[in-house]
Amino acid sequence: MVVPHGTYHVTRTVVMSLYLLTTGETVNQIFEYCLALAANKYSALVHAVSVESNHFHIDLTDTLGNLSDFVQELDRCVARCLLAYYRARFPMRRFDALWSPSQSFNATLLVTANAVVDKIVYTLTNPVKDGLVRDYRKWPGFNTRPGDWRGRVRRVKRPDYYFKNTPEEIEYRISAPCQLVHGDIEALIAEVESAIRERQSEAAIDLASRGCSFKGVKAIMRTNVFDSPSTPRAVGKLNPRIAAGGDGEALERATGALQAFRMAYREAWALFKRGVKAVVRSPLGGKRRTASLPIQCHLCH
Repeated sequence: MVVPHGTYHVTRTVVMSLYLLTTGETVNQIFEYCLALAANKYSALVHAVSVESNHFHIDLTDTLGNLSDFVQELDRCVARCLLAYYRARFPMRRFDALWSPSQSFNATLLVTANAVVDKIVYTLTNPVKDGLVRDYRKWPGFNTRPGDWRGRVRRVKRPDYYFKNTPEEIEYRISAPCQLVHGDIEALIAEVESAIRERQSEAAIDLASRGCSFKGVKAIMRTNVFDSPSTPRAVGKLNPRIAAGGDGEALERATGALQAFRMAYREAWALFKRGVKAVVRSPLGGKRRTASLPIQCHLCH
């Protein structure tokens, strides 16, 4: 189910959890260029980004109900460009894929303002939570900050790999989620930065309680891209489709809408298999299956 104007928390993982997104000037440039290219093409409003060594998090608003197309474009461009870079860098190595084939991207619909703030804070403090750096601003990988919401135009140059017929330089913006903007952008930035500091303090306390310390930038820069985490991936962990930031009523409404959509989708699929070839068109036109259900997600109109 895709909700036009819905705000999402999107995650994607590298194949075998290899560190192929390890920070570096070229890797950062590749990801940012591909992000700007996809966001401009599909009118996605990007709010927060954090790219770690083997996965990324993006919080965005899908203005046209094109979430799948946006992620496909981003993943396709990052994969082809980054693989071309690694094939040139390691000519004796074989590179067949970048993204994990076991699962597609995960997208969580954020149906309240609290859920949006919580996921943005989670995204930006992810390197801190994982014990990599003490302050997210020290993370050398590509990430954003709440201060980017002031509206400054960002420019990124085309990488030297893969791309030929795309713009040599792309302009884009990191924008504040509309459901959080109620006048003073500086107050909003200060509020989110305060929540970030609190989350970072909690992460530092948790790390110390386990007798661990932060890895640090120098160690991160020495990461071998062919390594992967030594701890096994958690089994049975849920990937939520909806987050409501603790609002039980909003979560119940959104869950009901999702269940209704899935039932309607299965009925349409059953008819299609029986030979009924008519396609239900979305309110936006075209053949895209988009939700027109009454989900309260503070839509931008």
